[in-house]
Amino acid sequence: MASAPAAAPTAAPPKKKGKLVLIVAAVLAAAGGGAIPMFVDVSKVVGAKPADDGKETDKKKKKKGGHDEHLSAVLVGDVSVNLAEERMTRFIRVKVAVQVEAASEKKVQELVEKQKVALKSWMISHIAGKSLKDVSGTLGVNRLQREMMERFDDMLYPNGESPIRAVLFEEYIVQ
Repeated sequence: MASAPAAAPTAAPPKKKGKLVLIVAAVLAAAGGGAIPMFVDVSKVVGAKPADDGKETDKKKKKKGGHDEHLSAVLVGDVSVNLAEERMTRFIRVKVAVQVEAASEKKVQELVEKQKVALKSWMISHIAGKSLKDVSGTLGVNRLQREMMERFDDMLYPNGESPIRAVLFEEYIVQ
């Protein structure tokens, strides 16, 4: 017995009209989404606060303590140190400052001047043990700032009442 010839699969006609409708809908949605902010205050619709016009109010200026907190930088100094690399000679040069409350700037400046040799010596010995990988990238920079902050707090304010808010790098060069 001969079997009936198999029906050849028929290809569905392409749906050009469906694709065209999708493209037109996408274009209209994009155009409508871009035009909405021209007619509607979107910040009110989504509940966001309007942008500040550059005028600061007293509430924005004041911190939780009820006073204006202005910060100043006190220069600690700069050091150049060879890194602990086996294959080639690499070095880092950093210029370090500490960020402090403006009211404490003079006291911190005096303490830093008295302890400058000890601070720089610690920075040199600490950085000399680091590799290129340890001091590279955002992670390395942030880690070094945090380590310096902790040590500076310990050296300058052993009682724990430090006005130092951050360690800043004015210059950070690795070669």
